[in-house]
Amino acid sequence: MVEPVETAQPAAAAVRRPRGRASDSAATRRLIVEAAAALFSERGYATASLSDIVSGTGMTKGAVYWHFPSKEEIALDIVRTMYASWPPMLGAVMAAHDDALDALVAVTYKAADQFTNDLTTQAAKRLLAELPPDALAKLPQPYVGWQGALQALITQGQQRGQINAAVDPEGTAQAIVASFFGMQQVSWELTGRRDLLNRLENFWKLVLPQLRPAARTALGTDEETSA
Repeated sequence: MVEPVETAQPAAAAVRRPRGRASDSAATRRLIVEAAAALFSERGYATASLSDIVSGTGMTKGAVYWHFPSKEEIALDIVRTMYASWPPMLGAVMAAHDDALDALVAVTYKAADQFTNDLTTQAAKRLLAELPPDALAKLPQPYVGWQGALQALITQGQQRGQINAAVDPEGTAQAIVASFFGMQQVSWELTGRRDLLNRLENFWKLVLPQLRPAARTALGTDEETSA
């Protein structure tokens, strides 16, 4: 199976809870993270205050502090939550496609869907650009997990005769990751990601001919390919 992406798990609660309240504690943390994600996504890290987050949860400041001692800790948990979501997403998409090239395309469409529709992912990506360096140092190095996963998928596809054997798996994976995350950033800044799917379709129209084996018939980027 193709592994890993950034595998950091959401930070554990600062204070250990009684066992009987574990589910309540997890639900409360999710509520705080969701409220903070909405604010960070809209306003950014510097502008959204801890008081704003508290107001968004409907809780007392003490209740929020019980789970997160600072705004930075909430922000880090949001980024870790995004990182933790990538491996199961990649695994599920890859398992759903027997053809490695189909899986490669589908993974990027699924990621685009998360960037377009998931507030936690949107907030996390913005936080990665806005958190101070000392906070970023507490997080895993971004992108390298994605590159490793796609490189393994491309290698697997070459071994099966599904991807052009002449392409370099490492360089191709790096190019796809850089292109995807760059295009989502440009799409966010120019259109609020409204044109991300169109940009992604144009990207694959350009790249797919280079990745197909010589004997393979044309592969489109329709909904069946990108599901």
